[in-house]
Amino acid sequence: MALPVPPPGVELRALGPARGAEVDGLDLRRPIAPAVAAWLREALQCHHFLCVRGQVLDEEQQVAAAACFGPLETFPERQKTRARPTFYNVANVAPEGGTMAPDDPRLVAQKLNELWHTDSYYRFVPSRCSLLLAIEALPGEAEGGETEFSNMFLAYEALPDATRRRIEALHMVHDYGFDQRLFPALPPLDPAVREAFPPASHPRVRVHPDRGGRRSLFMTANTGAEVSGLGLEEGRALHAVLVRHVSQPGFCLRHRWRAGDLMVWDNRCLLHRGRPYDATRFRRVARRTTVAGDGPGAGPR
Repeated sequence: MALPVPPPGVELRALGPARGAEVDGLDLRRPIAPAVAAWLREALQCHHFLCVRGQVLDEEQQVAAAACFGPLETFPERQKTRARPTFYNVANVAPEGGTMAPDDPRLVAQKLNELWHTDSYYRFVPSRCSLLLAIEALPGEAEGGETEFSNMFLAYEALPDATRRRIEALHMVHDYGFDQRLFPALPPLDPAVREAFPPASHPRVRVHPDRGGRRSLFMTANTGAEVSGLGLEEGRALHAVLVRHVSQPGFCLRHRWRAGDLMVWDNRCLLHRGRPYDATRFRRVARRTTVAGDGPGAGPR
């Protein structure tokens, strides 16, 4: 795929073989011209994730930036939203101010983000992409707090032929309610949320709708390892192998956040995970918007 030419005054720097790019020179506080929105979509398709530096956006401006990529998902979960249900607050600072206690359910729930996952894996229609804005980033002396990405195109293509054949027709059950089994300190799942998000089954091998039929893995590590067609122990063993596989450095890129970074990534071909940090010492505030997918996870054709 030919790399898109940036708009005047905008610089794009590719980051490495696992893809990804940094973007400088955009000011998304201003109305986004259709040509710039089209370039952002094309750049994301080429690079899988973009780090747009130096963005100081209010909520309306972030919604406008996210709308360049499609309609937004809403979050019915109270612990994820402020007044606007299209935002997920990835923060250890409560909306009313003050650092959250370590046992605050809103902070405990974010521990799930430290496992490989793709956003909205638990929905019948998984998301297209996510946009996460760093409002307060960790200081330079803080350890951890980065976000890692793993390229599922590369991970799938590096699998042994026998493993690719084995997983070709398999589906994985993605259960939002599994969170409570991983972290018993979480409160019970709200019945309304349970009703909104029943367990969903998605293929282990996904065909990317915008990449000419290119295949990738589709999986998460923060849900159960139930695999249709396999016994529980066999499914768990296969899942553990794949989690180790996608963690290899050759597939991965680690991003160290700065305040004003707006990260955009394609959930259809990337996994991500946050690295742990000392949430009792350092403040971190980020705000995520998520763009809805436009069809069920497509399996092999």
